[in-house]
This record gives sequence, C-alpha cells and structure tokens, in this order.
Amino acid sequence: MSENGNAENRVDACGLSCPEPVLLTQGALKEYGAAAFSVDVSSPAARDNVKRFLEERGRAVQVEPLGQTGWRVKAGEA
Repeated sequence: MSENGNAENRVDACGLSCPEPVLLTQGALKEYGAAAFSVDVSSPAARDNVKRFLEERGRAVQVEPLGQTGWRVKAGEA
C-alpha cells in the first residue's frame, strides 16, 4: 500500500489473483480507516470481488477503467 504525490491513498493489486486483491483491500480498510482510497486491479474477477467486498462494508464504490491495464476501484469515505 502506498500514498502517491496527490495525497490519494492507493493500493496496487494489478497482476494479483484472488483472493490477494481482497486481502490487500481489507488491509487498506484497517490502515486508512474512514478515509477514501482506491485499489488498482487488472482482472474482472478482482474488480468485482473488491467492489463487492467494499459495498458489503458500507463503502460507496466507483469503478473507473485504467486504460488497457485494468480498473481503479474507488472506496469513498466511510
């Protein structure tokens, strides 16, 4: 997990197979608390699983394409 120069909390889970992206997302929830963060994923299964995981925990979720490389799943503030 890292923080980029824009002060946006971001997790890079690209190239990882499930359940790893969800486990990283779970860690981000603990690390970032109620703050907004995003998770970058590269497979449709990871995108759907991370989105579902966050929604089940009451987070507002937006999914944006990352060009040809995957998706950015954005978790809003709790």
